Amino acid sequence: MKREGVNWLFIMMPLIYILLVYDKLPSFRPFHFEREQIMYQYILFMMGVSILWYIILLVRPSIVPRTAFHENLKSYHRMRTLMLGFISLLSMTFISEKVGISFNWSKISFILAMVFVAAVGNLYPTIRYNYMIGIKNSWTLSNEFIWRKTHSFAGKLTFWGGLLGALYGILFNVTRAPYMPVVYVGYVFSLMFIPRAYSYWLFRQLHARDQQ
Repeated sequence: MKREGVNWLFIMMPLIYILLVYDKLPSFRPFHFEREQIMYQYILFMMGVSILWYIILLVRPSIVPRTAFHENLKSYHRMRTLMLGFISLLSMTFISEKVGISFNWSKISFILAMVFVAAVGNLYPTIRYNYMIGIKNSWTLSNEFIWRKTHSFAGKLTFWGGLLGALYGILFNVTRAPYMPVVYVGYVFSLMFIPRAYSYWLFRQLHARDQQ
């Protein structure tokens, strides 16, 4: 109950924040899509995604045999709370920008995203062999040794990669860097792709050893 209470707090935080600063925001007009209403459309969309994601992730473990997944429930629920918290905080930075609080919110959003990546990396080594969460491909699922090595490697890479990105966001002005959105997407994609390439390399190494 405590965990679900925290999850619902994350889901509702943007709405609560809007109610607290409503007098500083444009009046909400449903079904209007003017520029001043974009924030509300964004927040409603993000809250809808959060609630839908919450329901899907809440129900999903019940369709998997408990014997195949119970060892990963703690990691699974941590991942669930982490994702809901990230979406909530990102939404609140967007509201704060519209309210007029004088911070570099693009910079804060970038740092927040990198911290989220590092937090996910910290969870990777705790995920045991299963068919539901983690880095699932034909190579990691073919061998528990490959699964463990891949998630250990991915945890270190993603954790330190996220911290390095957060440090870059703290030290430099990310809004002035040329093609920053493209660089950011490419950087995160690399952190996701390299462990999968590593799992393939491990699979080839084991296959070659078995052929000898």
